[in-house]
Amino acid sequence: MEIFTVFFKYVPLVLFYGIIILMVILYLKDKFQAQHSILKTHPVLGRMRYIFEMIGPEMRQYWFLNDKEGKPVNRDTQETIAKAGKYANTVIGFGSKKDFSGTDFYLNNSMFPLNTEELSVDQSNKMNTYTYQLLNETLMSRKERRDLVTINPWHLTEKNQITIGPNRKQPFHVKGLVGVSAMSFGALSASAVRALTQGVAISGGSFMNTGEGGLSSHHLSRIYEVKDIEMPAFDHLSEKIIHFIAENPNSSNFELEQYFGRMAPSHADRLVEEGVLEQKTADLIFQISSGLFGARKNDKYDEETFLENANRPEVKAIEMKLAQGAKVRGGKLPKEKITEEIAEIRGIGMGKDVESPNRFPLFHDMQGMFDWITHFQEITGKPIGIKLVAGDNDSFEELARYMKETGESPDFISIDGAEGGTGATYQEMADSLGLPIYSGLYILDKTLRKYGVRDRVKIIASGMLATADKMAVALSLGADLIYVARAAMNTVGCINAAKCHTNLCPVGVTSHLPHLEAGVVVEEKRFRTANYLRTMREGLFMLGASCGIDSPTKFEQRHVTLREVNNEVRNMKQTFEPDSALAVEPEQKKVNKKELIS
Repeated sequence: MEIFTVFFKYVPLVLFYGIIILMVILYLKDKFQAQHSILKTHPVLGRMRYIFEMIGPEMRQYWFLNDKEGKPVNRDTQETIAKAGKYANTVIGFGSKKDFSGTDFYLNNSMFPLNTEELSVDQSNKMNTYTYQLLNETLMSRKERRDLVTINPWHLTEKNQITIGPNRKQPFHVKGLVGVSAMSFGALSASAVRALTQGVAISGGSFMNTGEGGLSSHHLSRIYEVKDIEMPAFDHLSEKIIHFIAENPNSSNFELEQYFGRMAPSHADRLVEEGVLEQKTADLIFQISSGLFGARKNDKYDEETFLENANRPEVKAIEMKLAQGAKVRGGKLPKEKITEEIAEIRGIGMGKDVESPNRFPLFHDMQGMFDWITHFQEITGKPIGIKLVAGDNDSFEELARYMKETGESPDFISIDGAEGGTGATYQEMADSLGLPIYSGLYILDKTLRKYGVRDRVKIIASGMLATADKMAVALSLGADLIYVARAAMNTVGCINAAKCHTNLCPVGVTSHLPHLEAGVVVEEKRFRTANYLRTMREGLFMLGASCGIDSPTKFEQRHVTLREVNNEVRNMKQTFEPDSALAVEPEQKKVNKKELIS
């Protein structure tokens, strides 16, 4: 008892005088420093300003901004993504929180919408995944149950599937309209890349862009399921692997190696060949940019390195990134985020920021670019695309005219909007370079149609198209496929902390520090990615049915109306019908491309 008496008598005094001494020290330190004016003129008290400034983003995000105000991802959108990932649905109650008084796009509902059984959809390859069921929620606790379920995948039928590069030796057939956009290993952590890649593989039909950082082992993740057959006798290791996968469907080669040793993945691959296991991988679009990562050696383009990556069976197409919405130039990777593994994959050194050139070193004009597009098409036999950003109405005139005159063309064009995200860029670029996605998409589609070359390419649209309604508008304005990036990051735990460039992402999605990266539990997050992709595909089908079409591949400009603040309503088909005076004659004699350039 005496000890407690002494404790309660003297500890408060020690704390009181300790605080006084600390404030005196801070006062003297602040008063006689020369870096911060506010601390020098208002010692101690000035520190409160910095504290409030530091916690300001969190306070605004969770307390002061309403559900539709947050940028770049508002709270409603993030909640939709979370519900799609955890529960495989986006159901709400009571009504929309959207402000309907502003100018916006709206989908044209049909008086006679289609029923589900009337849709042209492929539900044959069921999806095994985990979803959550909310059991109870109070202010202090939340109880959920995680269930293994088999759900419909909402794939396109073979008749409606999108084929990129139909004339290539290895065309890319896509049965899921939504894919994960370009985010490189480096910008993202290894765990985040694995979770996204494995999620895409689980969902089936969708696709994933590697980003400009090269092709890593994490992009090549393999997942396994046990086939429903009578199994013969196996060696001990094979039996353990089969039992493990049966208990944990969609386990990856990384897990098998972790639990059973380095030889386990090769055992699993042999079981795939014997028909005991089924293996799935993500369909990849291998991106190369001005830094030539994944296609270089000794700081120069190396065709052997390029082909080693491009010819991987998981790689279905190659994308040449000329620009992206948040940085209309080459990429930036801060030195804090470069690990030995990343340096080896990219062919770079350690200890300094990596700034990709503003443009490809391989070419500097339209002819040079098309020479390389054609070269890559010939040596890989796979579809080759380019990634662009619109600047004005004439952004793609030279491109479309060149395609028209020479007969050459990429197999797809990715169009990014100014609202697109990035791991690192400069504020002035993110805010003021390039047009938003709906404007850029419309300009690209209109220009290609004007020159009669629209049918040669597929268009992939990206730029904060995180929900099915925004995707449907993009499809109506000319897109064939949709990319999502930050929405995909949200599925693996991103909380929009905006610290991607610091290597201090609090949830590990963009950090390579082990204690932070541990926040991304691949074995759980991959199912959220898969559920999100599947739920967006379902949403597109349901929106299509509401508009009277049996497949979201049939969205057209006539399905979108622009409602303005003055209550004027204009259908996009009528508003943006090409002016006949601007149209180019359907077909002209092809000219030599060198003559065209001169």
